[in-house]
Amino acid sequence: MFGYVKACKPQLKIAEFELYRGVYCSLCRALGRRYGFAARMTLSYDFTFLALFIMALSEEDVSFKAGHCSFHPTKKRMLCEGEGAKVIDYAADVAMLLTYHKLSDTVQDERFFKRFVARATRFLFKKDYKKAVGRCPTEASAAERYMVSQRELELQACDSVDRSAEPTALFLQELTMQSVQPDEKHREEVSRFGYALGRFIYLADAADDMEEDAKHGSFNPYLTSFKEPLTDANLTQRREYAAASLHGTAAVCAECYETFDIKRFDGILRNVLYYGLPSIIERIRQGKQEDKRDEQSL
Repeated sequence: MFGYVKACKPQLKIAEFELYRGVYCSLCRALGRRYGFAARMTLSYDFTFLALFIMALSEEDVSFKAGHCSFHPTKKRMLCEGEGAKVIDYAADVAMLLTYHKLSDTVQDERFFKRFVARATRFLFKKDYKKAVGRCPTEASAAERYMVSQRELELQACDSVDRSAEPTALFLQELTMQSVQPDEKHREEVSRFGYALGRFIYLADAADDMEEDAKHGSFNPYLTSFKEPLTDANLTQRREYAAASLHGTAAVCAECYETFDIKRFDGILRNVLYYGLPSIIERIRQGKQEDKRDEQSL
């Protein structure tokens, strides 16, 4: 996952922001506790959303307490606790699985310097990855299938945006299904939601990387699905095409969400779906770079 599923901070109420940051900080602590300090560098908004979503559907208790943060030692932050908050450890485990696979993908696809850094980082996380596999064998197997399928599509230079997004969509579908019981009445809608969310993440990342991938000859479905090479003249057209696909996918997420029995964090989740995702789409449509200051200021 790539950090595209996040809240629009200006639209969050103060209390909602504190809870959102509390889950974000709790995930950071879980990564450090379970996999060491370096694992905290892999913290992502996407896994924060995953933890929020699963807790929102859970009947188990979730509460918050004030605690200290290693990155902000002079300030107290809200930290998540309670039986329901155990899902944060799960999100940390899945984050480690995906981080390792993402590094492996970088080793195969990127140029020398990025490949060298990724290989060194992957070696650093090798033992942690094995721990994560032991804790989440089902998800580890799904992640492996997802990466193999994705790699095959890239080697084939797949010319279909929909097929290219399928592995990520199916993986997120499987992850979100961990939040529901076998007899859950909204099980089918949760499945659709997870699929659409995975599709959004993949398409947003591909659209964001379009120009860089064209420059370096890397695979990108927004390049292979059009016959003519990417130029300044048709770049706007490609971005508009990507934005339309992303809007349709975000609409499916919102449609499914309205059917769920949300126990908590409704305001935060709605913010992500109705403000956060559209703001990501608009940034991509305009070709703007992501502002990293938002993440650093949490």
